Amino acid sequence: MALSVLSPAFERSKKLAIQKSSKVILKLVPELRPTPGQQATDRIFYSIVGATLALGLLGLLGINILLGNDAIMVNEEREDALRQVALLSTSESLAERAISLGMIPSSSPTFLDISEPVPLEPEKVAKAKP
Repeated sequence: MALSVLSPAFERSKKLAIQKSSKVILKLVPELRPTPGQQATDRIFYSIVGATLALGLLGLLGINILLGNDAIMVNEEREDALRQVALLSTSESLAERAISLGMIPSSSPTFLDISEPVPLEPEKVAKAKP
């Protein structure tokens, strides 16, 4: 008996195996045809999408309100700090603090004018150079 005689049988069994295996694979996946009464309508889909969008917008609105309140509180605290600095830096309060530290007011104040250069005396220049 030659193997060429069995060749058509192998071809036929190969085709049957392919057909049966494809049916088995297709049976693993459920039918995609909608059954009556179980099909989701467009109205349900649109309502779910709309509800999701509405909840997202409400969440963003809440976050925005909370951030606005925090910004107002931070601004108020900043203004209070600036007021305190302004009170501490007035000339009267600085003079009081200087006297409390033991400083004495000057009777003859000296002002520096750096707009015009002052010529150096030759004796001072000679002493400054080693």
